[in-house]
Amino acid sequence: MDNRFYDNVMGEMSAFFEQNGFKAQDDGSFLSDTKKVLVEYSEERQMYLLKIAEVENGEAGEYAEAEAWLFDDTQNAKDAEAVGIEFTATLREKMGIKIKRAIGIDDVALPTATKSGNTNMNGFAKRVLDIYPAFKDDYKEHVSTYGNILYLDFFGATLVPEGKRVLEANEKKAVKKLYELLEDMFIKGDRETVNAAVAVAAAMAYKDEKVKANLFAALEADRQFYDSVRNFLPVFSKNKKLISLLVK
Repeated sequence: MDNRFYDNVMGEMSAFFEQNGFKAQDDGSFLSDTKKVLVEYSEERQMYLLKIAEVENGEAGEYAEAEAWLFDDTQNAKDAEAVGIEFTATLREKMGIKIKRAIGIDDVALPTATKSGNTNMNGFAKRVLDIYPAFKDDYKEHVSTYGNILYLDFFGATLVPEGKRVLEANEKKAVKKLYELLEDMFIKGDRETVNAAVAVAAAMAYKDEKVKANLFAALEADRQFYDSVRNFLPVFSKNKKLISLLVK
């Protein structure tokens, strides 16, 4: 894979660099009075890497890897923008900088569904809010904070714990509602949305045998979805980035 999405990653970080006194260096790094930051793509690992070095008396120390984000040929410019947003959040945390709201909460519009074609991630978010309206304030807070929606992070903070609660209680109507939401995204979603539905289901079952058993009992109605989640669970359990996004 080439590094064609590097500019998308950096585009999401540029405002932070400018606001916090970072200057671009000839080697591609960004330097401030206290930190030196380098973002690069590792072909070998198929990951974007965020590296940070401490700066003392104008001299930068050795880089330490602060974060790594899996990014392969299945991902696109929008995914790269999500990398930039996450790297910015990590850098902000490392520097002890409190986040400033990018958008006023009252200015945040709720997601709308696509009028034609497969359901996308925006449509997935809309369905979640339609079925669980209590999460509308969480959605607005998320977008207000980041200026964008990080879908997996949002689902990890809302849909996954709600799904675990529903599957733990195993009340028939609530489980049916959850199953129909996820299955609909699996059947009607575009590639990204299908993958997200499988990952969300896997996150619900992660390290919880009771929830896992109840989830698979529900998924029996759709063997393709059932097999997709079952086959993905071992992959999910080894993917630290997905776990950090979806398991809070």
